[in-house]
Amino acid sequence: MESGARKGVAVQEMRVVALGRDPMAVQPVLLLQETGGRRRVLPVWVGVPEATAIELARRHVELPRPQTHQLILDVVRAFSRRLQLVRITMLRDSVFHAELVFDGETRVSARVSDAVAMALHVGARIEAEDAVLDEAAVAEVGMVGPGDDEEASGETPSEHEELERFRRFLDDASPEDFGGSG
Repeated sequence: MESGARKGVAVQEMRVVALGRDPMAVQPVLLLQETGGRRRVLPVWVGVPEATAIELARRHVELPRPQTHQLILDVVRAFSRRLQLVRITMLRDSVFHAELVFDGETRVSARVSDAVAMALHVGARIEAEDAVLDEAAVAEVGMVGPGDDEEASGETPSEHEELERFRRFLDDASPEDFGGSG
C-alpha cells in the first residue's frame, strides 16, 4: 500500500496486534502487523510509561488530564492542523525512528512509541517502510487480523485470545527471531 508514501518509498499499513511483556527482557513489547501483503510482524520494545500510554490510547481511556501525546495533539488542533499518519522510517543502531505526517505534508521526527500512541488516539493510519520491515520484521506468527479465516467465518478473536497468541509467540521466540530490533 503506497498511499501517502514519499516518491519511490514503499510502505505497508500496520495495525497494533498486541502489547505485552517480553519474558526474556521483562520489558514491554509492541507488536505491529502488516494489514495485508506478507503480514509480517514488527516487534518494538518500549518503556513502561510508553506502553501505558499506548494501551490507554488503544482502549480509548480518557483521563482527567491529558497525557503528553494528547497535549501535543491538542496543540496541533489549536493551530488547525491534523495528524494524517505516522510512519516508521528506519532502524538505526537498534532504535526505530518514526515521523508524524501532518496535513500539508509537514513531517516531524518522533519515537515510534509516541507516534503509535498519537495515531491510536486520533485514529490515524500507521505505516512502516518496507526497508524497515525487511530488516526487522518476523514472518506472521499466527496472529489473527482482519480478513483472516476466523473473521471470514464470522468470529473475531477477543483481546484475551490475541494476548494468548502473543504470549505463545513470545514463549517460542528466540532473540535471533528479532534480529537487531531490540
